[in-house]
Amino acid sequence: MVDQETVSVSKGIFVFRNNFKRSKKSSKKQPSKPKKDEFSDNLWYLKYTDLWEELNNKYEKLTSEMFTAMTSDLLEFVSISHRDPVAEIPTAALLTGINMPDHEAQFINLKRQIKTDITPHVAFLHSEDCTSLKYLIENMINQFIKDSTEDDDDNVNTNNLKKSDLSLPLLQSWYEHMYPVKTEKNLLVVIVPDFESFNTKVLQTFILIISSYLPKLPFMFVFGIATCINTLHTSFPYHVTSKTNVKVFRCEPSTVHLNKMLEGVFLSPFCPFQLGGKVFDLFTEIFLYYDFSVRNFVQNIKFAIMEHFCYGNAMALCQLNRHDVKEILEVFTHEDFENVRHLMSFRKFVESEPYENQIRLLTDDEYFKLIVHEKIIIIQRYIRGFHVVLKCLYTLVSDLPGAPLGKNYREIYAYAVSKPIAQSNEYRECLQLLNFQSKKYLYDKLMSIKNIINEFSKKKTQFGDFLNEICDLIDLLNNLDSEANQEVEKMDSNTGMGQVTDRKAFKSNLLSRSQQKPKPLNKYEKIRIDVLYCLTKHFQLFLVEPSRMPFYEIFFFDDISIKSKIIGMHRSAIHNALNDPNHYLQCNCCEISNSQTIKATMPDICIAYKLHLECGKMINLYDWLQAFLYIVDPKESDDFDDKSNKLVDPELQARFTQAVAELEYLGFIKSSKRKADHVARLTWGG
Repeated sequence: MVDQETVSVSKGIFVFRNNFKRSKKSSKKQPSKPKKDEFSDNLWYLKYTDLWEELNNKYEKLTSEMFTAMTSDLLEFVSISHRDPVAEIPTAALLTGINMPDHEAQFINLKRQIKTDITPHVAFLHSEDCTSLKYLIENMINQFIKDSTEDDDDNVNTNNLKKSDLSLPLLQSWYEHMYPVKTEKNLLVVIVPDFESFNTKVLQTFILIISSYLPKLPFMFVFGIATCINTLHTSFPYHVTSKTNVKVFRCEPSTVHLNKMLEGVFLSPFCPFQLGGKVFDLFTEIFLYYDFSVRNFVQNIKFAIMEHFCYGNAMALCQLNRHDVKEILEVFTHEDFENVRHLMSFRKFVESEPYENQIRLLTDDEYFKLIVHEKIIIIQRYIRGFHVVLKCLYTLVSDLPGAPLGKNYREIYAYAVSKPIAQSNEYRECLQLLNFQSKKYLYDKLMSIKNIINEFSKKKTQFGDFLNEICDLIDLLNNLDSEANQEVEKMDSNTGMGQVTDRKAFKSNLLSRSQQKPKPLNKYEKIRIDVLYCLTKHFQLFLVEPSRMPFYEIFFFDDISIKSKIIGMHRSAIHNALNDPNHYLQCNCCEISNSQTIKATMPDICIAYKLHLECGKMINLYDWLQAFLYIVDPKESDDFDDKSNKLVDPELQARFTQAVAELEYLGFIKSSKRKADHVARLTWGG
């Protein structure tokens, strides 16, 4: 006989016939078989999962390294906080900034580092779990004792403690039993990640109580503060702050974290997936004007990658390894080649070819395979060259006065993928500023560009000419003799305006200088012109718009239509869902011919919502109920003449009450103080 579950949301008696015995459940859950993904057999999905796993691993590794380096001083402070006897509670105030969505991951990482390197006893306290002093202490002690008994068979019985037994005297006895000799390696660290959200009175009392146990229990606090350190001082009176020894630590701004993440993972020469200018600007705008969350930025990129690969197997070619591209093309079917032919850039490419080639491109898959392979290799070389040369440009112009092309690499990237950056007005402005730079400045920039090319290009064939010209220019700058330097200094000294006593003298001085013939260029000025000409030439060669190349859509995603999916219009979505549930449910029972139709098969909240749209500012609950009953069960509303004796089905009344409560929770209505049997409508004409 099939096993039956005796689980119910209400109390009840379960009867088993035919001598059926209830099966005993094992204390350990059996591992469930992994569900097979719906698209797991598709080539594009396999390549998507491989790419995202690789990028995500790089992102997590980079984030972990950045946070470890950022909190090294804090970890050192924690480790030595009880090296000597203390009279005040050692407290680390970690200023995290306002990027709230990323705080949780940062503090979880910090907790893991403290447990790994310093002490196994770390309590993580959230404000929503510590609304009172009793809950705070119970939560803290439970974490300390539970974590210590997970791998200790001798103390397993402590897991059976009731919450009412969890107290500081119990914690003291447990700690003295665990560690007869108190050492700096057995600290009790309390992490409060959201200091501003805590009840200040609860924290004040908690600190005073903990300070009394400090001689016996080595407590240490870590407070996460999103605003400024003044918040800590203004939250507590002096008799509380005097019990703590606070040291301030600062996290890097989220913009710095974002820049490092983009340059190290997603905007690198080794990432095949590239964001177009429109989509990248959208993600940057969301980051700067909405949440300052690097984690959300990465999730937006993940969504863009999913949208990109969902196009079909053509996107499986988004690889930087030539061998992988060749293997993928070998398993392509005719449908896959048709998927590639549907790319918009292919149409322009076909139209530019002779008529004979056009026919072969459209009909001959083997010939088309060779062309695709050739063009993909060109794009792969372009992506590597694009990022390497763009980093050279960034190094050259990022610290110019006013930063016409931006101070961050992501800003210059957004320019370069949207238009020919070497022909833009911003680049011309950079050239004008570079014409005033000294020999040392130019020499340092050329050395940096040389190091970038050597770092990112193992094979010098692609950048051979560029690198050779840079080396020649560096040699010319090194070989400038002292005479040329003296000429430069003399020229700089003669650029002054002399003695100017009034505006008239200044005007006449300017007029005389404008009539003078330009002096011949010295050696350094000639070399500087050659340097800027060389750089501009290679910038124009490598930094072209990706949309000019056939099949660029395989590597570049610039579909701005994802804005409606990333920045959801909640009001419109809720209205569509309640007014026309078939829009999301896709069921025949809810299908309607026009928006005014109401069906009994619709969800109760949808019926109540559509009825409330017909009302004014104040809604009579009794009339609303009668209209609801007329829709749900017309038999209940047959007799309208004798409403005083009419009894409403309790089940239908409960359904209506639940629908009204849900609408109130969503913010469409609210209770009215003017009339007890009415509710006030809040939206759409309320």
